[in-house]
Amino acid sequence: MIMMKGKPRGILLFCLLSLFGLSGAHSQDSSLKEPVFAPFVSRLQAEIRNNLVRLSWLDSADAAGPVYIFRSLTPFTGTGPNPSEMPIEVPYGTQYYVDEIEPSGGNRSIYYFIAASSGELDLSGSRRRYDVFIPYNNTIQVDMGAVEGLDLWFAQTLRPPESGIFGLEARAEAGGVLINYRQVSPSKNTILYRSVRPIRETRDLLSAVIVQSGIDPPFTDYPVPGILYYYAVIFEDDLTRGSVGIYPGRNATLNGVEVPSDEGRSGFPRVELRSMPLPLLSLYNALPGADSFTAIPDPVPMSPAAAKAVEALGRPETKKRELKWPRAFNQDLESPAGGEESVLRSIVQENFLKRDWPECRLRLLSYLSIPRSGFSEGRARFYLGQTWYYSGNYREALLEFLAVEDAYPQEAREWIQETLYRLIQ
Repeated sequence: MIMMKGKPRGILLFCLLSLFGLSGAHSQDSSLKEPVFAPFVSRLQAEIRNNLVRLSWLDSADAAGPVYIFRSLTPFTGTGPNPSEMPIEVPYGTQYYVDEIEPSGGNRSIYYFIAASSGELDLSGSRRRYDVFIPYNNTIQVDMGAVEGLDLWFAQTLRPPESGIFGLEARAEAGGVLINYRQVSPSKNTILYRSVRPIRETRDLLSAVIVQSGIDPPFTDYPVPGILYYYAVIFEDDLTRGSVGIYPGRNATLNGVEVPSDEGRSGFPRVELRSMPLPLLSLYNALPGADSFTAIPDPVPMSPAAAKAVEALGRPETKKRELKWPRAFNQDLESPAGGEESVLRSIVQENFLKRDWPECRLRLLSYLSIPRSGFSEGRARFYLGQTWYYSGNYREALLEFLAVEDAYPQEAREWIQETLYRLIQ
């Protein structure tokens, strides 16, 4: 998340009074009685993921028309945007927009301006657009870094974050892989993931394995030699909240690392690496005090009478356990509101409640493909887990329910127990 520091409120108020012709000679008492006309959006923020920039803001209470989003490679100054520029129109009440960025010759910064418009049409049938620049309020600068390709967004050129994990490195050393990184929040518990495929998005963690939790850098991993591995380190709190972000070059390795399979190679001492063996069933029995082993005698079959008695016992009848009833949150059963909440509620009401699991799953995956607020993403993953459950894919369902256990402990634990039961049947 890119947060911009606010300017003193006195400067902003002075700009507004000048722009809209409010007399500076008004007395202090009259200025308190008359509300300030503020036709502009506020609290503009930007979040980057891969090649997507998600803008969010608060609409103006004084300008209830659509908002218009302008993008530029230079800062917005002067009296208004270039008339030749074509803005993106977003309906009032949406309060977010996702912009897709193409690499642009190494430009490090992109500038956005959001203009509010009047809610009513004038005599000519058009709306009045308020091209008022309020720095750090309805304009924002987004640092993208030096972009060499779509797979290198969030590369090393980005400045260190205010909090989180960055500078993750993995290199082969002494028969293992040495993991090192910097952590701004040392009190948080971290989890190390390893995968045979690049970890570029959150969904790539599904095919990765957890090496260990609660690690402290530097940490040495001992994977199977001769295989190329990729690593990622995330906070356990982010995993339980369902707000994990994968940023290659920061908390995930860009390049794979391999432990040489030649254990006699110079610089790599021989290390015994093997997984936990399966239990061994011995077919031989050592006689007490004997120097050799004697084969265990062949089993003796049951007598006809004993076999008949066992058959008469029969097999206990097992009652088939019914599937759980679908669970939806009350707030998603109400009339749709604006913004991302509206999209999630429409998915629940149009697909989830009708038990259209395939279509519901596709819409939820599309909904989660861009950054969402913590509560919206948590509920969406809870619904996604249920679509996997009713489709018979209990493994994927379990992963989704585990991800939202902290946010919705009672609901998630019931579904976790249910999916575990289905997995062992």
